[in-house]
Amino acid sequence: MLDIAGIRVGYPAPGGGTLVVVDDLSLTLAAGEIGCLLGASGCGKTTVLRAVAGFEPVLAGSIDVQGRRVAAAGLSLPPEKRSVGMMFQDYALFPHMDAADNVGFGLRGLAREARRARVAEMLDLVGLGARGGAYPHELSGGQQQRVALARALAPDPALLLLDEPFSNLDTDTRQQLAAELRALLKASGATVLMVTHDQAEAFTMADRIGVMDGGRILQWDCAEALYRRPVDRFVAGFIGRGTLVTAAAVGLGRGGDVLLRPHALRPDPLGPVEAELVALAFRGPGHVLGLRLGGGAVVEIDLDDADLPAVRGLAPGAPLRLRLADDALVAFD
Repeated sequence: MLDIAGIRVGYPAPGGGTLVVVDDLSLTLAAGEIGCLLGASGCGKTTVLRAVAGFEPVLAGSIDVQGRRVAAAGLSLPPEKRSVGMMFQDYALFPHMDAADNVGFGLRGLAREARRARVAEMLDLVGLGARGGAYPHELSGGQQQRVALARALAPDPALLLLDEPFSNLDTDTRQQLAAELRALLKASGATVLMVTHDQAEAFTMADRIGVMDGGRILQWDCAEALYRRPVDRFVAGFIGRGTLVTAAAVGLGRGGDVLLRPHALRPDPLGPVEAELVALAFRGPGHVLGLRLGGGAVVEIDLDDADLPAVRGLAPGAPLRLRLADDALVAFD
């Protein structure tokens, strides 16, 4: 449904030349898939979205939507001819229109009855069938988001783009709505490309996630693969909690580094790994153990209730022995 092949996107630099923001970026999405570009501010993820939408030209490479080329060097179909819908960060609802008129805004070419039926179908899909007459200021943030989604889906675009869809919501609402929004999108059959800087949102929403840095996708994979099998040190450090330490710090007779996830070490009086206790804290629903390994690296370990007797009562600075959990390490040469 979406095929991005080696695109480069940039802007004129103040001193002349081109400031490249996205460089040699490729990805594909099958029909019905939800993909996500994940990265820190300035990594280029929103620029990719704008290039797909038709708001930015590409300097090289190509973008195909539903098998049709919509962008390449010297080619840029206007946004309205790309069969691409977009839901913006601020939802961009018209304050003087009720929910039904907002949803129907992009359907003005349809006959009145067909338009009314499509609006009703979309409002029902997002669970707002009874709120079609409500104005945006009468709706909660989550309800406004649903109206914006219904409006974006109403013209039945081949591809839907979501730009930081939860940025205007508080943390509790974001966590709840991420799962709901995924369910709505899957029910609609939409193919989606979204961008976010929030890993929890990406993991909840997406089938495939692209970790971005410096205008490139470093790894395009499912959430579990990103967590368990990161391709390089940047992805390893960016995804989830974890610390890169030398292999020697955990008693391995090899060079290079290993990524220690919070479950990688377990207290064991006969274990081969020596450490110094830094802190023990309850963070709910369990305890977190701070350790200083050989070489000075400080790591955090999540403790099960069964592990607590081995460390309870120890003071900071106390020596501690640990073992490595099976299949818990990711190694880098």
